[in-house]
Amino acid sequence: MKGIMPEALCVQLMNRYEDERRGKLEQRTHLTAQLEATQKDKQATDKWLAVIRDYTQLEELDRPTLLRLVKRVEVGKKYQVDGETRRDMKIYYNFVGYVEL
Repeated sequence: MKGIMPEALCVQLMNRYEDERRGKLEQRTHLTAQLEATQKDKQATDKWLAVIRDYTQLEELDRPTLLRLVKRVEVGKKYQVDGETRRDMKIYYNFVGYVEL
């Protein structure tokens, strides 16, 4: 392009192109990470559903079943609501974590 386009304009266009290229690479990296995370979440959810299907007719919760289904239980402090003692609990399930109901 020497002689047809001023050198300053050529440098400006090349810099703009390089900035755009860098931005696209960063976006690609971010989107790839999001895709991988989504795929892991889907696999974990599929595993959890497979485990839960085994217990659709569960009538009594025993220790082995609890250990297979639940990762941990967080029990909050006691508090009063309309004269009634309450306590918040969060159940974190294996594979999917906390499920808010």
